[in-house]
Amino acid sequence: VFLKSVLGACQERNNSCTRQTGCPDIAGIFQSFSNNSQLTSQSFMKAIPAVLNAMSSMNCTNARAEASSEGQYKKRPTTGEAWGYSLGFSTVVIILANIGACLGPTMDKRFFRRLLQFLVAMGAGSLTSTSLLVLLPEAFDIIVFDKKHAYVWKATVIISTIYVFFCLERFMKTCMYKRKKLNRNISIVIDEPENNGIDDTSVTPLNRVKEELNPHSHGPHDIDRAARKTFVWMVMVGDVIHNFADGLSIGAAFCEDVTLGVSIALAVVCEELPHELADIAILLHSGLSMKKALLINFLSACFCFMGVAVGVTLGSMSAEASKWIFAMAGGLFLYVPLVDMFPDMSSHVDSLLVSGNNEARVVVFLHACGLTIGAGIVIFIVNISTYIVIQ
Repeated sequence: VFLKSVLGACQERNNSCTRQTGCPDIAGIFQSFSNNSQLTSQSFMKAIPAVLNAMSSMNCTNARAEASSEGQYKKRPTTGEAWGYSLGFSTVVIILANIGACLGPTMDKRFFRRLLQFLVAMGAGSLTSTSLLVLLPEAFDIIVFDKKHAYVWKATVIISTIYVFFCLERFMKTCMYKRKKLNRNISIVIDEPENNGIDDTSVTPLNRVKEELNPHSHGPHDIDRAARKTFVWMVMVGDVIHNFADGLSIGAAFCEDVTLGVSIALAVVCEELPHELADIAILLHSGLSMKKALLINFLSACFCFMGVAVGVTLGSMSAEASKWIFAMAGGLFLYVPLVDMFPDMSSHVDSLLVSGNNEARVVVFLHACGLTIGAGIVIFIVNISTYIVIQ
């Protein structure tokens, strides 16, 4: 084997092979082991340890790191940029917390119920996709080692499998329930009531008699009022924790990369819109006025700023801290849709089937569209992120 044929491109592009003048001369190492410009197999095997030792030297490692950072790796945003982007998107989240005031008159109409189901599905799609395509790959440093983003399509298959089976199961259930209902209507047998439907005894609950005798007793209305008050506090505490975690992930993401922060912020926005609308509707139905419901939503949304402050502070101090925040946020972004939003979507379809409403298939179609659009937004951002460079 001739040395020229072995080194080939290395001799033509010596600078690219040695990276820097401080990096060892690979051609020189092979030349020292050659005999009259010929490199035998035995000489080649003896030269390999010397080449590996030279390539792992400090000068060569630093030169390669500098060349990589100048070329393929993006520069981390400054602390000021991270604060600016994070606070800007957090403000959008807080504005969405009060958008329910515009849709207040339509909350009891069919349009609002359909819109809410579509937005819930879109939020679930964006959260799941952001966790599997953005947060977890960042936490495991998959993005650094997979520059061609091959993991994106594998993760897309995982996401698509979840969505397809969910929608297919709901659709099959609507078809089977409708068929079962038709068979039940055909086989109904009407029996005559015995004794004209009148029993010999009539029972009055004891607690009802006590309420009639004592008007000052704590009846069901007082219990319902206390239950509603407790429920309002539960909604508020849950929103506070949720918004703080959203701000934490947004702040840490913008410390790492702008496009990463944009993708996570968009997922939060897609999730917060139906979440806040549903919270306002729940608070209104619990007996609160529109002003009080908006005030509670606004105060809980302000905790997003506190999360941003903690996220930016930790992300600016250490890049490793951001990885742990991404891991935590990735788990949260999977927990919310899989444990909360998907069961809610499923139970809504079941309630429509039980009540005999013919909108079940329409809602399943809205769920499929919302999941597709929510996931599509995240997939699109991830694929174009390598072409976006913000100076």
